[in-house]
Amino acid sequence: MKNAARLAGGVVLGGFLAAAPLAKPVCGKIAAMVSVDDFADRPPHVLADGETLTLGTHAVKWFDAPHLPHGWECGYIADPTTHTLFCGDLFACNGTAPTPLIETDILGPSEQFRAAMDPYAHAPNSRALLERLASSEPTTLALMHGSAWRGDGAALLRALAGRLTAKHPLAA
Repeated sequence: MKNAARLAGGVVLGGFLAAAPLAKPVCGKIAAMVSVDDFADRPPHVLADGETLTLGTHAVKWFDAPHLPHGWECGYIADPTTHTLFCGDLFACNGTAPTPLIETDILGPSEQFRAAMDPYAHAPNSRALLERLASSEPTTLALMHGSAWRGDGAALLRALAGRLTAKHPLAA
C-alpha cells in the first residue's frame, strides 16, 4: 500500500510539473531525499528548517516536523502574510467538508477520528514541534482533510499538544 501511495504521489507531482514547465517542486530535505528526487523530472527547491521562501507578494516558512503526525519527511508551511498554517493531517476528520472555512470546533471531531485509528507516531518531541508551529501565530489552519479553520490557531495547536501528551506521555 505504501508503494502505491508513493507511486500515486509521483503521478500527481509529475502532472503538476508537466502543466507548469517552469515550476519547481518545493520540499524539505528529507522529502527530497526519500521521494521527490525520485519522482520529479527536475531537482526540487529544498527548504531548510526555518527557511523562508519569497513568492512575490507572499512568503512561506518551512518547519521540519519529523513524525508529526507520521512520516519522517513531514513538515509544514506557514504563510506569515496571511497567518495561515498549512497543517496537513494534524486535525484530520472523517467525512465531507461542505463549508470551505469554519470557526467551529475541529479538535473534538479530529480527536474522535484519531481514536478509531490513531495515525500519530507520538514522537518524543511532538509537544515541542507543535509549540514551534504555534509560535507562527496562525489565525487560519488549512487542513488537508476538512474545511479550513479560522481562530486562535496557536491555542488550538497547544490544545492538540495537551491531548497528545495526556494519552502518550512520551510525546512530551
